[in-house]
Amino acid sequence: MSQPASRTNILLESGTNELEVITLYLQWLDPASSAPIQTAYGINAAKVRELVAMPTSLTEVPDSHPSVRGIFLLRDRTIPLIDLCHWFGYQPDLSPEAKAKWVVVVSEINGKLFSFISHGVDKVYRISWNQIMPPPEVVANNSSLTGMCLVNDRIIQMIDFEKICADIDPSMAMDYVTHAIKTKAAAGQGDKFVVIADDSAMIRDQIIQTLTRAGYKVKAFPDGQSAWDFLELTMGAGEVDSQILGIISDIEMPRMDGHHLCRKIKQQPAYAKVPVMLFSSLINDTARHKGEKVGADDQITKPELGALVERLQGCLKKLGAADAIAG
Repeated sequence: MSQPASRTNILLESGTNELEVITLYLQWLDPASSAPIQTAYGINAAKVRELVAMPTSLTEVPDSHPSVRGIFLLRDRTIPLIDLCHWFGYQPDLSPEAKAKWVVVVSEINGKLFSFISHGVDKVYRISWNQIMPPPEVVANNSSLTGMCLVNDRIIQMIDFEKICADIDPSMAMDYVTHAIKTKAAAGQGDKFVVIADDSAMIRDQIIQTLTRAGYKVKAFPDGQSAWDFLELTMGAGEVDSQILGIISDIEMPRMDGHHLCRKIKQQPAYAKVPVMLFSSLINDTARHKGEKVGADDQITKPELGALVERLQGCLKKLGAADAIAG
């Protein structure tokens, strides 16, 4: 039943603001009536390594998160198995008919392999990031959802797999307090803004505090579109050189993703001296190739928060040296 993600033909052109979403289902029982309810969720196909059958043998992990069912062996790799239904607080439908449809989604998050129990996998939809809207504010706080989209009259909820994995594996969580700031803003750099685009309020706050401690001013936005609107204003006012020092962007964001944002920036002569860094959990070989195609000056894998300042300085020196040679 193994289905490598590479066979789904998911490689898209760089910077098109599109993604391919694999839809998966959770089937759970209504607490009041015990009737089965099916809910559709989505995962970016770029994160999926393969789909496999439910393992016949699981090894329990003492003192692990209650949503971790155990670990199993897959091609000489031990992979934790996470019960999404338990995570969301649902009572799963355990009928034989329902369990026969269960599929395990093996995913790579921040360079580590995790797997998730789904109760069925449906189609792969190619959609635009501008079709994905942030979750309503009433559910946004403390939520495990990054956005929602309507496909074929059905709501698909995009799961924040990074948040789930960080809660289960504390080593993946970013903690800016633990990172010593070895590099500080150079003279004059603190007068300009570093623009941040990330749909996670928690990560935005951590990046802001890290850069602020290093002596930078920060303008932060929840998605690529909001960041681009601000950058357009600086171009229109002719203030790029005096206002913008660098740009740090997530890749997966509602409305406009980081690859599309990077490509739009790199197409503007006014931003030729401004480095664009992609800071994402999705920096694998495929994503890195896409980042290179859209002109990213650097690509950093979360949760390497402590590397941001040093890498930003490296990009600024590199662009400064190139500008000096060109001049």
